[in-house]
Amino acid sequence: MRLTSHASRITFHVSRITFHASRFTCVFLTLALWLLAPATAHAQDRIVALSPEKGPTGGGTVVSIEVEGGVVLGPLRVEFGGRPADVLRRTGLSTLEAVAPPGVPGPAPVQVVNELWGTTTAPAVFTYVPPAPRLVRLDPPAVPVGSEGLVLSIEGEHFGATSRLRVGETPVPVTVVSPQRLQARIPAPLLARAWTLEVRVIDAALGGGTSNGLSFSVTNPVPEVTAIEAPPLLAPASGATAITVRGRGFRPESLVYLAGTAVTTRFQTGEELTALIPPALLAKAGELPVTVVTPGPGGGASNAVDLAVRAPFPGRYLAFTSNRRGGRNHVYLLDREAGRLDPLEEANSANGNDGYPSISADGRFIVFQSDRNRGQADVFLFDRETRRLDPLPELNHPTAFDGFPHISADGRFIVFESDRLNGRPKIFLFDTQTRVRSELGQANEATADDGLAAISN
Repeated sequence: MRLTSHASRITFHVSRITFHASRFTCVFLTLALWLLAPATAHAQDRIVALSPEKGPTGGGTVVSIEVEGGVVLGPLRVEFGGRPADVLRRTGLSTLEAVAPPGVPGPAPVQVVNELWGTTTAPAVFTYVPPAPRLVRLDPPAVPVGSEGLVLSIEGEHFGATSRLRVGETPVPVTVVSPQRLQARIPAPLLARAWTLEVRVIDAALGGGTSNGLSFSVTNPVPEVTAIEAPPLLAPASGATAITVRGRGFRPESLVYLAGTAVTTRFQTGEELTALIPPALLAKAGELPVTVVTPGPGGGASNAVDLAVRAPFPGRYLAFTSNRRGGRNHVYLLDREAGRLDPLEEANSANGNDGYPSISADGRFIVFQSDRNRGQADVFLFDRETRRLDPLPELNHPTAFDGFPHISADGRFIVFESDRLNGRPKIFLFDTQTRVRSELGQANEATADDGLAAISN
């Protein structure tokens, strides 16, 4: 029994010696590898791959590094442009992961350093990319159309010497005030019409990229209507009628609306539009609101000014002759609907006799006879709307009698009597639009007196 026990103890100690010998052998082999490695790693160790190869200057990019050679044995340090990586871990026998530290824009050499042997890999290149510019605010964000000399202030971040500004599709020179502020003078052609433009900052240096966009608006003014000029007699069933709209803030794209319906509009100036009212909108008597609408950006609808469409007053206007002032004959007009007498002071002469009036259907034009030129009878035309007197030099003869005129209902034609042909009264026609006078040969008889004519519309 005792011999057996001693044999067992001897066997146990032999096993322990064998185990320690194995451990020693393992440690020896590992140490041998470590001792032999520096002799060959310096010529062979290199980084064969970085993924990704670029990242932001703020750091934080997780970079996978694949190394060829024995430098991965032992304690390691990874440097980006001489700056140590924040985090390091092994992911395989020849691969590492490192978190790039903050850097400056541009290429940075990356090296793996064996801190035990003091060896480094041949460097690879990691490129630090500057952050894309970011826009926060425009000052001003909108300007009236037609503005000049506008300096636009752009606030944001990550601006630099290589920053470029684009307004819409147009590159605009920019001044870098600080990394948070740019200034640019906007060209006048970009402010000549109303529209909305996207403003962006582009920095292509080292792939910095393009900023977000902010909207910059060139706005139309809100129109204002101050007056409507229309024919004095605007009645239901009138034909297409032209009106003039006066005010301010009109634009070429402005439209005149009558009772909410857009009508054909022509831009004259920023204070005047002309519009053609179709007959359908004049079908009924009443007060029709006239507005001007300008599209955006900006713009909008103006105030409303009423346009009166009235049923005709039969026989509203009466033109007549009276000698109530100093015994001389003068022409007067009575508006029967308004109950108002117009003495036509701009038409009558203080030194002559004026009479034999004829009036157009709308009461605007009055033609009459006057002896104000050295006692000789001549024909004159008065426009009540403009209060202007037309002496009709193309109609009157310098020495003959011209008188007893009559005007057509539309105010275009005047027929009158003249003795300019051999002293006998004859009938003549005058066109106020073309300013052409003609003898009505088909109406006149060579041996007779012809006169006192009237003409239809």
